[in-house]
Amino acid sequence: MRVITTLISMLLISLLSFPVMTFAAESPIHLFMNGKQLAAEVPPRIVKGNTLVPIRIIAETLGSKVQWEEKSRKVTVVKDDVTIQLYIDKNEAVVNNKKTQLEAAPQLTDGNTLLPVRFVSEQLGVKVTWDELTRSVFLYQQEKEASNTNDKPAAEVTDSPKDTGNQPEAAVATIKSISLDGDVLSVQTNGQQKPEVNVTPAANTNQIIIDLPNSKLDPALKLNSKGEGVVKENNEKVSQIRYLLFSKESSIVRIIIDSSQKLDLKPTSVKPSSDSTLLAWKLTAKQDKFKVVIDPGHGGKDTGAVSVTKRYEKDFVLSLGMKVYKLLEQEPRIDPQMTRDTDDFIELSGRTAFANEMKADLFVSIHGNSAGKESISGTETYYYTEQSLDFANIMHDVLIPATGFTDRKVKQNNFYVIKNTTMPSLLLEIGFLSNRSDEEAMYQEQFQNRVAASIVAGIKKQLNID
Repeated sequence: MRVITTLISMLLISLLSFPVMTFAAESPIHLFMNGKQLAAEVPPRIVKGNTLVPIRIIAETLGSKVQWEEKSRKVTVVKDDVTIQLYIDKNEAVVNNKKTQLEAAPQLTDGNTLLPVRFVSEQLGVKVTWDELTRSVFLYQQEKEASNTNDKPAAEVTDSPKDTGNQPEAAVATIKSISLDGDVLSVQTNGQQKPEVNVTPAANTNQIIIDLPNSKLDPALKLNSKGEGVVKENNEKVSQIRYLLFSKESSIVRIIIDSSQKLDLKPTSVKPSSDSTLLAWKLTAKQDKFKVVIDPGHGGKDTGAVSVTKRYEKDFVLSLGMKVYKLLEQEPRIDPQMTRDTDDFIELSGRTAFANEMKADLFVSIHGNSAGKESISGTETYYYTEQSLDFANIMHDVLIPATGFTDRKVKQNNFYVIKNTTMPSLLLEIGFLSNRSDEEAMYQEQFQNRVAASIVAGIKKQLNID
């Protein structure tokens, strides 16, 4: 996600009036309705301490009718005797003809309308709580009604959504036992029906959270004065496993796995018997992904170089950077991040802070060059610190055949973004936008795909990934 969003998230004192202590880029926000996790078509985002979610979620889960007026950019949410009117990018709402101020205005993002979930939900009588441990928003709705939506900017809402909240209330399962045998965690419930399971890594620790909605604890599972029970201590991978009733509204039993290392939780079996169901997971050491930051230079008011045909450097580097990012997304060992993925202006200090704060493994800044003479052409790879030199040579060796431009060598320079990042960092000058031949190639899709693949190859070689 963009660095501007991440930096805002770092400065927030609270989310939905609760504290936030982590980066949005590393810890996505989860949404639950009555214990069931909701899938948003675009990620929720934090704006001024408020969580904005796609209107589809509000429409389908709260049983509301939604109308969109293109000309006025107005969203109207109606349920029973409550009518809420909100306007894109305006911090004012009208509830049953009464004006009220919003802490965060609705937004239009990638064709999806995002609304402040706490404000809309509470106006419709839905309880909203924030769980800091998992960075999750929990919605609790007592009444369950069908929904009807008509929202053009949002993703299309079908006539028969998967989950409108009007299904019969699920039976409550009783958790009879929780045990750890070696690397296998087992949970036994009464009855043959498999309970719904939500597994979420904790935001700031190595903990793993297992939530079992529509469940309760058997009286045999004793709780201490803190309302928690402890299953096992001093296992090789696990220091302890705790359980508690997390939410009375949705009757959520929560199991917390405390560990000194990052773990993966893999289901191994579900074995129903005549009177119970056994859920089991295997705990394995998690193989960390390499964090790689791709930095398309310039953006927004900073156009960068202007090419011989009056095209902007900022557009070229964003297009190429996104191609690199999408290729890196396909690599199971790499967690790619972008300093910007839209035409935004980001300060140089913001770009370096983004990479340094997340403790990225590599940083690659992508640029297009320019010179006073049109005859100058070629590809350059820049580094600053000695720890970046090997990476620079590796990258340059794969980049030159991909561009096909003149080899202008690996060079050392104190460009801000490679001087002020703490990991191996490069600045790539792909070609000269002031040269007609270079420029013509640089804006071609085929050229960008080829160069993007070479950049990914250089990154993988530096990280020793096959």
